[in-house]
Amino acid sequence: MHKATYLEGTLHLSISPDGPMLIKAGESGGADPTLPDMEFVRSRHQGEPQVYLPGPSLKGVVRAHCERICRTLDGPGRYDQVLPHARELGDTFVPPLADNPLIKKEQYQAYKRGGDDLAYSSGIYFNSEAFKAEFDPKGDDEAARQKRRERSAAIYRRSAFTAQLFGSTALAGRVRFADAYPTGAMVIEERNGVAIDRVYGSVAVGPFNYETVVAGTFATSIAFRNLTLAQLGLLGLALRDLAAGRVAIGFGKSRGLGRVTLDMTSLTLRYPACTLVGNTLKLIGRDLALGDRQLAGLGALCTDKNYGLPEHDSADLPADLHYAEDEERGMGVVLEAKGATQVRALFAKCMDAWKTQVGL
Repeated sequence: MHKATYLEGTLHLSISPDGPMLIKAGESGGADPTLPDMEFVRSRHQGEPQVYLPGPSLKGVVRAHCERICRTLDGPGRYDQVLPHARELGDTFVPPLADNPLIKKEQYQAYKRGGDDLAYSSGIYFNSEAFKAEFDPKGDDEAARQKRRERSAAIYRRSAFTAQLFGSTALAGRVRFADAYPTGAMVIEERNGVAIDRVYGSVAVGPFNYETVVAGTFATSIAFRNLTLAQLGLLGLALRDLAAGRVAIGFGKSRGLGRVTLDMTSLTLRYPACTLVGNTLKLIGRDLALGDRQLAGLGALCTDKNYGLPEHDSADLPADLHYAEDEERGMGVVLEAKGATQVRALFAKCMDAWKTQVGL
């Protein structure tokens, strides 16, 4: 599955500060007294230094909020639902929706079911040492070679839901965040602040000044590949909360900094391994077809059961969206949602798959 492309997409966004915002540069101020103590990060774009929002900063905010959502909804109830499917694949545990790095190894199996070797836990499930012993065995016999062939699928299957989406030390992420650059003039102002001593109530550090962006628009894009509808739904939830001001970006969140507004301008889904035959979306070279009014996720297109993908990974398309031949590339199928209304409607169609993922 990782070496093939069944589904890829690009989401274009515009981000505007809803008040002051600061993404701090690594080195600020220095020996120049005219510079603020904390500078907004800058990069050379279109021939001159400009403030920008780094892609890793955006990814960190979105991933952290996705993990927060997952930890809120995860629990033994979902374990009971996933248990039968895990048994079919021969696994000895059910991975959580999101890793918890604060859980100690001895707390992994927090909930036991009577007589069952499978357990639910809110901890990190991917144990690299145990995995290497099982899926990277020594020897050149057929059984050892088969285990090594199963390694990629097993890493994905045993990773947390958010790790499958954003990656981990064992698995590459399938979502890419581009840097966000200004689309016009930005309004920048300096603010002053102090750090208060929590014991004496006096000034501990300061006064210091910092640079903030208070108005303007940044444009960026999010590219993804081989996502299930549930993963798309979770990504849409996090972006919805960011657009609503529930999630802040950068420095000084508790001081009121970092609130933004977000506009999803377009979303393009491409199916390079599919073709339109009449009213049917057909996978090239495979005996697999979906109706042209069905939104297809990875589980509906990838037939490799070892990855533990959802079996029925499709949903009804919004009424005003239609598949079309990908004329730009000369083959494949494309689905384009233009404007915030269509993009939000497409994400809304993924919510049933997300609810199923969390056991609702």
